[in-house]
Amino acid sequence: MDIMELKELRKKLHRTLNGPALPVSVVIDAVDILVREMQSGVYVDLLGDYDVGAYPERLSLTTKQLGSRTLLKRLEDELPPLRDTPELTRQRAPLGVLLHIAAGNTDVLPVFTVLEGLITGNINIVKLPSHDGGLTEKLVNILIHLEPRLDEYIYLVNAPSSDVETLKALAEMSNAVVVWGGNEAVRAIRCLTEPDTKIIEWGHKLSFAYLSGDFLHWNLDEDLKGLARHIFRTRQLLTTSCQVVYLDTDDPQKQQQFCERFLPILENEFATDHVNESSISKGTLERFASRIDERETRSGEKDYTAEHCRLTACEDQALESSDRFGHVLVKRLPREELVSVLSPYNGYLHTAGVLQGDARLQELLIRAGVDRITTLANMSTYFDGEAHDGVFPLAQYTRIVDIQK
Repeated sequence: MDIMELKELRKKLHRTLNGPALPVSVVIDAVDILVREMQSGVYVDLLGDYDVGAYPERLSLTTKQLGSRTLLKRLEDELPPLRDTPELTRQRAPLGVLLHIAAGNTDVLPVFTVLEGLITGNINIVKLPSHDGGLTEKLVNILIHLEPRLDEYIYLVNAPSSDVETLKALAEMSNAVVVWGGNEAVRAIRCLTEPDTKIIEWGHKLSFAYLSGDFLHWNLDEDLKGLARHIFRTRQLLTTSCQVVYLDTDDPQKQQQFCERFLPILENEFATDHVNESSISKGTLERFASRIDERETRSGEKDYTAEHCRLTACEDQALESSDRFGHVLVKRLPREELVSVLSPYNGYLHTAGVLQGDARLQELLIRAGVDRITTLANMSTYFDGEAHDGVFPLAQYTRIVDIQK
């Protein structure tokens, strides 16, 4: 953006801040119409090139997260009524202007983060991800068409991450920067913001599966099919995606037996009719195949390779990202070592998908720093009222004002 565009944007922001507050009902009603029209197929041609419509369950998940019932429940849970004191009246207020640096690992993530800003009454400037493909702009334009009053609360910016001057100017006119991404993205934002600008970080997180008990003899084919389906559907790009499968053992032979058992299940999931014929899905399969040989095998590791996927049996216990797109690391981690091994990753832990998740195992995972515990199949399933990275996002986008009586 040039200097004149930035000056005009600043004027627009001030004009909106001087006006009446945006009613929450305006946002929810508009999104509710959008959801109902998406469900009825109104936008099937418009959104046909994106994963948001590739699978029925993907569309169902998107509309569930955007549904009025979900949003109202989130407001109730995340922003409970404040209690006045004898001396003070308390009220909740928006931060003002949010600059969203959105990641591109989920097609509709920029829309979700804007929606969270809107229902908390904030004006939202969104730096679009480089691989967005125009989806966010299309959805936002639909939303504004349904409710024109939202127009002055959403500004989309196509500035590349290399345009530091524009990003710095946008950050200066914002009350908070919401950044989605890894350590480098967060570090870059910290460098270009002023000390008094709040930074809300949704950073790099890692998730894993943990198979405890007698996992070789347990009748777990259905559980493993669910895990394989999760790996395929998320392409291992989400913070909730399984990167490592930890086995509750220190026996290398059991590790080998597990890999031999899981590999055909994983491969079969890629080969079934779960594959959609869209160009997105075909591209996904091509990436699965092309990424198989990317990672160099380290000392002591053994690869188990099929046409579309690969398991790597590792000697170390580190929690790390796999090559994604069908590559899974398999490591030995006896239960008694779980806290000592995982607690150093406290700031990165997200979801643990567990088999036979007894109360003691749950306690150990929580002590290690995990934010979320699910079954193997539901690692990336959305549940109503869930926190995000261990906190409620809406509370991060508001502040509490005390007024003397």
